[in-house]
Amino acid sequence: MNPQVCLLSLLGALLLLACSEDSAPVDLEIDIETSNYPKLTWPVSGTDGRDWTINNYVDLDPSSGMLDYRGGAKVYDGHKGVDIDSPDFRAMDRGFPILAAAPGIVSGLRDGEYDRNMSCAGQWNYVAITHADGSRAIYGHLKKGSVSVSLGDTVSLQQILGLMGSSGCSTHPHLHLELRSSTGQVLDPFELGLWIDPPKYDTPLTFMSMSLRDGHISSIDEVKDPPADATELRLGSRLGIGLSMAGGGPGDHIGIEITDGDGIQRYNLGRTFERIWRHTWWWWNVFTEGSLGTWTIEIRVNGALVNTSTVTVN
Repeated sequence: MNPQVCLLSLLGALLLLACSEDSAPVDLEIDIETSNYPKLTWPVSGTDGRDWTINNYVDLDPSSGMLDYRGGAKVYDGHKGVDIDSPDFRAMDRGFPILAAAPGIVSGLRDGEYDRNMSCAGQWNYVAITHADGSRAIYGHLKKGSVSVSLGDTVSLQQILGLMGSSGCSTHPHLHLELRSSTGQVLDPFELGLWIDPPKYDTPLTFMSMSLRDGHISSIDEVKDPPADATELRLGSRLGIGLSMAGGGPGDHIGIEITDGDGIQRYNLGRTFERIWRHTWWWWNVFTEGSLGTWTIEIRVNGALVNTSTVTVN
């Protein structure tokens, strides 16, 4: 039997650049002058590309242009920090700890602001840590109610400061880490070589998460903040498939293979990259037309199987 393919729509990806506030107010100033900037440990745990990915670096171009520390454009104009993304809001809801990259004293904080923004709105939740040399790290966009330190606290290396969120001027859950000198100058920890174990610059195309929707996916926001995965669908209904992917560049390929209850392939979808990406959300919509039973959705990256999910069609 030839499968009747009824593909509703294949929608392209949108790359949303994480926004951040230009600066955070400081409630407690500590006046120490030195250029001996601290060495930094990575402020989140997990694996690059799977659990988190860098979306933006510090913009080193003082004009209207964009320039990151490697001479590329993995920034947006005027960005003053490093943006580290989680896969989606599901990861945020599970709790994504933010860790102190260097020890110091809590010199500013805010909590209680709405944390599920998908646009630039309101104020962010943040923690500011002043280091022994007087430089200051600002950890922004934290989850509401998650700040776990108090003003004036002494913070140790890798201590949990709060949880990743999407508060303030933010389009998805991420950490904005901003480093400033004792005089307020923006510092790029990558350019200055401050990371003890810096992550790689070119993240390969990597699967982060997938969502299965009972119905049509119509916007990127529904991929970033999906409902619980569909487990059962009626024959002939719509199935929305959303992916969160890290990295990738020209020639990289995402493949989606869908087989029905009899093991017959109903869809072979995909996308080949034509440019460099940092963090993308993709979605496809299909009809469940075929045999009843367990349908299988396989995700492949450059031909390699990276994820398998199932849904019952009855």
